[in-house]
Amino acid sequence: MKNYKLKSLPALIIFSVLWLFFAPASYSNDANYIKTAVLFVAYDQGESNAFLRIQEKLKSSNIPYRILAMGHAAEVFKDDPALIQIDRLTHNEALFENRDQPLNQKLVYNLAERISTKIVYTGMASRAQAQIANIWDRRGAKVIAFYDNFEPVNSISYVQPFLEELRYIDEFHVPSKTTALSFQSIAVSLGAEVTVTGQPTLEDWDRVYEETDIFLLRDTLNIHPEQPVVLFAGDYSSSYPWAFQTFIAATRMLPNILFLVSYHPKFDGGLERRIIEAQSDGNVHLLHHGTYSTATLSTISSAVIVHKSSVAQQAIYRGKPVIYVTDQNYHNLMLTEQLAIRASSPEPLAIMINAHIMGYRAPAVAESLGIPDAPSRTISKLIIDELRRKSD
Repeated sequence: MKNYKLKSLPALIIFSVLWLFFAPASYSNDANYIKTAVLFVAYDQGESNAFLRIQEKLKSSNIPYRILAMGHAAEVFKDDPALIQIDRLTHNEALFENRDQPLNQKLVYNLAERISTKIVYTGMASRAQAQIANIWDRRGAKVIAFYDNFEPVNSISYVQPFLEELRYIDEFHVPSKTTALSFQSIAVSLGAEVTVTGQPTLEDWDRVYEETDIFLLRDTLNIHPEQPVVLFAGDYSSSYPWAFQTFIAATRMLPNILFLVSYHPKFDGGLERRIIEAQSDGNVHLLHHGTYSTATLSTISSAVIVHKSSVAQQAIYRGKPVIYVTDQNYHNLMLTEQLAIRASSPEPLAIMINAHIMGYRAPAVAESLGIPDAPSRTISKLIIDELRRKSD
């Protein structure tokens, strides 16, 4: 057996050399050699929206960046000139359907050979992103993972494939001090730092609130200046139809309040339309997509009602009272920290809505959770400072 191994060793070396020589050629049509300062690695819509805000800041500072996109992010960045067009990422149906789907390791090595970067800034929504993080960390790049959720990391299922695959990371960027606590054991095990940066997508609501003329908006929607308005933001979870019917039942108890409904962009509002027509008393209005965004509508609302929509976090961030319509078994950070309240049946919901109309307010979320101001500026500065350190 020993003789067999010794005789095979030269052949093994020759095969390895040949593989290294020819492997890059198999992907030669995907991209030419690329050199950049920052490489973003995106999978989900949520992290992609955050990356767009950071990229705006980098662009204004003349910092070059490129993007690797897969899954839902491939659609977000499809027309972005910074996108590196690689079919095995952007047009990979297996990746799109399954965040647990691994990349071919040969492709991962090829990406590292073809792209030179100082910093890899990746989301945490898929196993493939962790594979890319692992390879670039070993090539000397600073690798930073961005977590886009306020909930404790161990409670969020979509990040588990990433964490299972992750072997090397330098730093985690998280949205709040409260969230950072849940990263302590993970960071220690990987020898990584945890930095609280805020969540850049919250800035979208800041922009809307700065730019919206609420008097003009009410006038355009033909809503009297003194008319109380409450917004319901829809989602698409399996228990959503029950929650929406519970909400409609509560609206019948509050005939003097105007309720606006925005449905989830993945759907056409058919479910909401049927329930409103069959069960409401005429004080509930469904707003079609393309009319006004949920953020814009919230500017004239005394409260925002959700079932499990992430709109709740954004509304709370802007100081809007939020009510969850869920059963008593549902828990999240906003409820645990008493930044929102919950109703599980129509009567309590109607009482809570009326209380918000009368002026009840929850504590300011930024102070309670420890969210920094100007998240995209904070993150871009951290990136630029790191680039300067690498150039010294």
